[in-house]
Amino acid sequence: MKISLNWLKEYIPGLEFDSEKSLELLQKKMITTGLDIESIEKEGEIYKNFFVGEVIEKKKHPDADKLSLCKVNIGEKILDIVCGAPNVDTGQKVCVAVTGAVIPNGGFAIKKSKIRGETSEGMICSESELNLSGNHDGILVLDKEALIGQSFADHINANDIVYEIGITPNRGDLFSHIGVAREISALYDKEIILPEINITESDTPTSSLIKINIENKNHCKRFTGRVIKNVNIKESPDWLKKRLKSIGLKPRNNIVDITNFVMFETGQPLHAFDYDKIRGNEIIVKSAKEGDKFITLDSKERILNSESLMVCDAEGYSGIAGIMGGELSEITDETKNVFLESAYFDPVSVRKNSKKLGLQTDASQRFERGVDINMVEYASKRAAQLIQEIAGGEVSKDLYDVYPEKFGEQIAGIRASKASSLIGTELSEEKIISLLSKIEINFTEKSGDHLYFRIPEFRRLDITREADLIEEVARIYGYDNIEESTNFNINVSNSAKISNSRNKEMKLINEHLIGRGFNQIISETLIDDKKISIFKEKAIRLQNSISAEMNALRTNLTFGMMSAVRNNFNNSGKNISLKLFETGRIFFEADNRFREENRLIFALAGKKDMEMIYGGEKDFDIFDIKGEAEMFLSKLNLENYRLIYYNDKVFEGVRIGVGLNDDVIGNIYKADSTLKKAFDIDYDVYYAEFYLDKIIDKIKFTSQYKPVSKFPPVRRDIAIVVDKNVTYDDLRNSMQKSCGQVLREIELFDLYEDEKLGENKKSLAFSLEFVSDEKTMTDEETKKIMDRIIKNLEKNTGARLRD
Repeated sequence: MKISLNWLKEYIPGLEFDSEKSLELLQKKMITTGLDIESIEKEGEIYKNFFVGEVIEKKKHPDADKLSLCKVNIGEKILDIVCGAPNVDTGQKVCVAVTGAVIPNGGFAIKKSKIRGETSEGMICSESELNLSGNHDGILVLDKEALIGQSFADHINANDIVYEIGITPNRGDLFSHIGVAREISALYDKEIILPEINITESDTPTSSLIKINIENKNHCKRFTGRVIKNVNIKESPDWLKKRLKSIGLKPRNNIVDITNFVMFETGQPLHAFDYDKIRGNEIIVKSAKEGDKFITLDSKERILNSESLMVCDAEGYSGIAGIMGGELSEITDETKNVFLESAYFDPVSVRKNSKKLGLQTDASQRFERGVDINMVEYASKRAAQLIQEIAGGEVSKDLYDVYPEKFGEQIAGIRASKASSLIGTELSEEKIISLLSKIEINFTEKSGDHLYFRIPEFRRLDITREADLIEEVARIYGYDNIEESTNFNINVSNSAKISNSRNKEMKLINEHLIGRGFNQIISETLIDDKKISIFKEKAIRLQNSISAEMNALRTNLTFGMMSAVRNNFNNSGKNISLKLFETGRIFFEADNRFREENRLIFALAGKKDMEMIYGGEKDFDIFDIKGEAEMFLSKLNLENYRLIYYNDKVFEGVRIGVGLNDDVIGNIYKADSTLKKAFDIDYDVYYAEFYLDKIIDKIKFTSQYKPVSKFPPVRRDIAIVVDKNVTYDDLRNSMQKSCGQVLREIELFDLYEDEKLGENKKSLAFSLEFVSDEKTMTDEETKKIMDRIIKNLEKNTGARLRD
């Protein structure tokens, strides 16, 4: 939300800031009271190095028919400027951008240059280039009284400061200048003053011009309307355009600009209809029919649902309540009569509809957070007054106000003793009453040790209990005014023993993977349910999501991992090595209940992170991820695992389950082509996902010492040909059983498939390491072991040595 300081000061008489120090104090107070300043924009800085100048000479460019050579006096010196504007002339006062200036509309810097052979030391600016209007037909000609050499910012009084304020969902009252003024006035012990309303009404009652009927009273609590006839649609006055531009809005016409101005002033959204386009002179507020279509003001067709609250006329839809009006009844240059709507729509209803339609507007933002139902009438009268002043017209007599069931008074209580205890400083009852009164939370009565306060309508949804009132007291008292106390005692004699074993286990896992060269990632828990539909798990949708792209809970960690792999490849190129891991929760539905689990995923993609002795640089393969998974389990002392090879053609046949004690604790995958295509990844991606909740319960922190042999190892290579359905584990187990403990390491370094090997055959090459704890192994002993390995491989797996 952008807040203009000049606009703000209109509601707080006597509030002035005459120095940088006073502005810094304001900003500090705003931050300490909870107004989160995200950015500060000083209007004058936009026009740095822009000055008022006078054209003292103009002559034709010798080498260009449409260019002029001008001499411009800017006070300190006279500049030579080449100008292409048709209206430039001698004696004009103009805005000059000198060297170093940055043109607001375009963003390019001015520097001394030559144009068609002639030196130009600056630029004479148009209104469009200065972002003052869309007029770019010629240069901006200033009044004759303009002071030569004066900064252009001072000339146009560009002295505003605009604050971008981050607003939390519970503070809908801050979506307006009056709301923020209320907070700042409390900080400076001043009162806010709202503009007075003075409307000259016609003799024609509003009720004779329009009928209003609320059918859905649950979602529309109040609806008001007024008719203003014979208006003159035209450009808004400068003061109004300046206000809107200061907060980033583009002026359109006086009627639309007034409704926007009042919304940003009061926080109450308004909508202006072309009265003559309201069929049957009737307004009906009701729910839409499922699947109906409606064209909104942005000329887009929207598919409605049964929860879409609509503002209708006698023949059909006119607007989506609280979100956006319709194209049929919009204000145009031909509009003569206006119907002005000011209403209160249920926050939950507007939010749900906004999310389902994927349409969020300034109006819906305010309705979603809850507007002040008492401001509905004031905002309507304020807009009607401005329309009468700026666009002329006859305002119908009396506001047509349909208010079926008025809100009851909201009361909340607070104890001075409780407030003092939580805040950490002694506060009297009188002090609490005084502090809360500054933000219009007024004391009503005392009962026992409770003080009771009337909660204003603009804080109805935010302040409901004692804790909320205590927070307000602390805010207005000032967190900086609370004295720090470092003297405290903690009685730990009866404290329970808190286990930190889970932290220990997670630390072990993280340190192992980081030590193996993996980088940790953190992905979003909330995702788009349409994007996760590529997985077979059913996503859990949120009924009240914060955005259309974050409307479901993740069902696995694969989505985030694949997104990270894609982003790394896109940003760093394809010729890289990726080793990534993440731990986090996933969510799913089982036995008609929502459940969540802790998972671990790690992935390999791209080039191997070290060159191989055989073959040089290679890509990661399935054996690399298997090796990482095995080392991970070994690090946790989980040695009795088994690998389960699935032949169901899922994931193109590459899916390996990891079992431990008759329980599946994870899976190892090679991403299939469908998955890679969904994430636009060309490289193979290998990943393992483990169920941490199952694993952590089985981790053994007691390690057994294994002495290192003092005798040297012996290495031998073996290349064999087997049927394609023979697994790596089958071969590994056969070799280990053939020679027992002396076989310390089995490394697969080559996998080869070719028709020359035979039908459905593949070749694998292993490097074997033998170590004896008793002696140095001789060549003869090693040969006997190798012969035994080959014999058992032939017997158990049908293997033969590769020629």
